[in-house]
Amino acid sequence: MRIVLIGAGAVGSVAAARLVDVREVDELVLADVVGERSKALADRLGSRKVRAATMASGQDLGSLITGADLAVNAAHASLDLPLMEACLDVGASFMDLSSVPLQQFPYDEKFRKAGIVALLGAGEDPGLGNVLARAAADRLDKVDSIRIRDGDTITSGPTPLPVAWSPETFLVEVFADALVFQDGRIVEVPPWSGREVYPFPEPVGPQPVYLMEHEEPVTMPRFIGKGLRYVDLKLAVDDGTFETLQRLKALGLLEDTPVPVDGGSVSPRRLIVSLLPRPADLVGKVTGAAMILVEVSGTKDGEAVTHRLYVGLRHEDAARRYGATATAYLVGTGTAIFVTQFARGQIPQRGVIASECLDPAETLRLMSEAGLPVTHETRTTRELT
Repeated sequence: MRIVLIGAGAVGSVAAARLVDVREVDELVLADVVGERSKALADRLGSRKVRAATMASGQDLGSLITGADLAVNAAHASLDLPLMEACLDVGASFMDLSSVPLQQFPYDEKFRKAGIVALLGAGEDPGLGNVLARAAADRLDKVDSIRIRDGDTITSGPTPLPVAWSPETFLVEVFADALVFQDGRIVEVPPWSGREVYPFPEPVGPQPVYLMEHEEPVTMPRFIGKGLRYVDLKLAVDDGTFETLQRLKALGLLEDTPVPVDGGSVSPRRLIVSLLPRPADLVGKVTGAAMILVEVSGTKDGEAVTHRLYVGLRHEDAARRYGATATAYLVGTGTAIFVTQFARGQIPQRGVIASECLDPAETLRLMSEAGLPVTHETRTTRELT
């Protein structure tokens, strides 16, 4: 099977390193807008099944993925729709890590007719978290709510704002209106709403979390069913990072519109992003831990039940074992697992789907093999009569 993986950064590097060992992957094409990056990764992997490619600005994506069975966008969500169009043109299936579901769902019929699949959100969250939610939902007769908590305590002495994934995506995402699915509809709420201190298990521990704009409140009501009435995702942001972000925002340093500077112009946000270290450069330089956790509440045999599933990893352990940050390892390993399931014929669906559509048993098994065993806690409440 031939796979084209777009994006050779921190996450793409983890995914590629795992995929070279998958027997069903015959060829892995690594593509990046920075050609030296994809070539350096290919050289580092040292596998005859890996080939590097450069994505030139304005390049026809169809020419890049012609002959591929699957094209994976591990770069930026702005590529999602153009890459989906290219996949339809050449007959390749599609995966992404960061999605725009409401714009992608209308492609469902086209992908079905073409006999191919578009898997949205195939990383950590969305991705592994969706699988955990599905695993819990399968144990319930009725699902009332799904609450996803993304906990990351990444810290670095020399870097006041270490960002473990795309800094530009992060700086935009945290100031976007958050999304919540509530009583049959998607509701937008102001940025930084819903603050609470969530009791993450160790090694993360209690952290302030905030509602975010994310894919899960859009996809899960569509695919989980079972009477689901509420879905949200909250991201952990410590108080120091929160204050830093608010000051950058107040100074206008997160705006993308160029401002005049000494006869030229510069986008403040692009300047900030250029000054931040690339996520791949944080390996071995940060401490803390990353965790994805889901709480799924509903009823089973007339009793109220809450399932809590989670998996976490310390950044120091990820650097030592895998040469990555914990965040990149969770996201990149999730991507590799979903690609592996595709390559092994374990994603039989056609059309536009999300990770919660998959049978979770095999995903959970592959997670455990990759050093990401899931902890499952159950709480049952019985009514006194």
